[in-house]
Amino acid sequence: MQPKTYDVRSLALWAPKIAYGMVVGVPRVPFVEEIPIQFSSSTINAPPVVQNLQNNLTQDTCIERVSFHLFQQNSFPGSPFQSLYFNMLKQSGATGVGVQMQIYGAPKYEISSQFVDAGMLADVFAVTWPEGWWIAKQSNVKVSAILTQTPVSVPFNVVLTFLGYQFLSKELDDMAEDEARSRLRKLGIESPDINILLKP
Repeated sequence: MQPKTYDVRSLALWAPKIAYGMVVGVPRVPFVEEIPIQFSSSTINAPPVVQNLQNNLTQDTCIERVSFHLFQQNSFPGSPFQSLYFNMLKQSGATGVGVQMQIYGAPKYEISSQFVDAGMLADVFAVTWPEGWWIAKQSNVKVSAILTQTPVSVPFNVVLTFLGYQFLSKELDDMAEDEARSRLRKLGIESPDINILLKP
């Protein structure tokens, strides 16, 4: 079983290696990683808690979904209201947790230069990146988080989950994007040479 299908001709414009891998039938395998964050103090706008993926990515990776889980063990312990509270907090889009996200590697860039609510960040990925977020191998995801609202209790645990896939082929993983574009053009799929188009 493979993940959902994509518009290969669209992918060929911005992610030629993904497009080529799909055209030639390279198998894909699931990728799931988590970044756990714990607030031990309820102080708002304190110095951020900083975490990242446990290891750098060993392969090019396409992230299809970013989700999050909230938990405060001392809020409504043993009560059915505990799960209800966290579900309502999550669905409100105002979790009280501000997140900054950066990618370290080549290229290095920021996802958010300011602290954005964790719920809003997850929604942005779901809405604006429906065909996936491509992260190059040897990169890492760094997350800085602060409290923007006083939580009911601490510790306050937040877990960001990154779900996607990797191609099961070292040859494709090592292939340069220019080579992937060239091979797609030979197959009749438009994939312009970015180096030529971006020349001043």
